[in-house]
Amino acid sequence: MADSRIRTRADVEAYIGHFNARRYSEQIDYYAPDVRFAVGTLTLTSPQAIADFYADFHSHVDEHVELVRFAMTGDTVAGAMAARFEPRITYDRNGLKFEAGTVTEFVTFLLYTLDRGKIRRIHMARYAGRAEDLRDG
Repeated sequence: MADSRIRTRADVEAYIGHFNARRYSEQIDYYAPDVRFAVGTLTLTSPQAIADFYADFHSHVDEHVELVRFAMTGDTVAGAMAARFEPRITYDRNGLKFEAGTVTEFVTFLLYTLDRGKIRRIHMARYAGRAEDLRDG
């Protein structure tokens, strides 16, 4: 089994790969047992709660994210992700609303606090600009 710790951009890309492929058990291997993540009106406080939330959300909405910027120092990871949401069924719960048939794209800034390489705190905020504004190059 692979070591599910964040040390490099490649590790974050692997974590995102699990997320995009809906491999929740591999995704949550990257979390510390006391992970904390606020999404919509929810505050999720365990790896399984995060997996359960996304399993439900993705039963309504196809979501794909791509890491476009990355920085890491010590136990802090920062980045920007391009996100695309394609709802098959309207999702209107937990303070989130995505209408069936309406594609939504935005950029999310992320900040992860790590504990021995495991994600302990997840903070995210939307960016009003385009992903192209942030790509390397």
